Amino acid sequence: MKVRLAQPRLDALDEVRASCLVLTCFADDRPLRGLTGLVDWRLNGQLSRLMQRDFIDGHFHEAMLTPISGRLPFERLLLVGMGKRSEFNAQRFEDTCRFCFETLVKLPTLDFAMCLPGRVGLDVGLRQALVGWRRAMADGFHPEHLAQLSITILETSEVQRELVEPMRVLERELSELADRHAAEVARAAEAEQAQA
Repeated sequence: MKVRLAQPRLDALDEVRASCLVLTCFADDRPLRGLTGLVDWRLNGQLSRLMQRDFIDGHFHEAMLTPISGRLPFERLLLVGMGKRSEFNAQRFEDTCRFCFETLVKLPTLDFAMCLPGRVGLDVGLRQALVGWRRAMADGFHPEHLAQLSITILETSEVQRELVEPMRVLERELSELADRHAAEVARAAEAEQAQA
């Protein structure tokens, strides 16, 4: 598993190489805010138009997948709803991460870029976010997929400074989990062959 950090800006996004860009939005964010708003601007208001037509509304666990058609260096965009901002907390953060990861597995996509849902440090504390992120990763991805993941986290410099060491630890822990799983699978296969 590889985790990279990048700024949540359009010029930084232009340098990211991943097949999917994961964005989130609150149901009561009009106009769209943060990186989602910037990407909507780059896409000439495509996301805003879908909301105006009530095709999407940002409700909790809403997911919309759309091609990006060359305006950003991703094949597709996954937009995930987080519900009302007033209902967002550490548990909702973790549930949103888990839903994002489970949706990516179904696509299937193992290389993606995303912001941490909500405003880490404001909507939810960084320590709570990291605990929730780890649990959501372990639950959302099968252990054999963890080693193949390539993730770019799009966060501000302030948050990045706080993320560097915890993300290294997380990479190591999840890689060890994937290695343990691979060893268990190999042992089970050997035992099966010995019985045959």
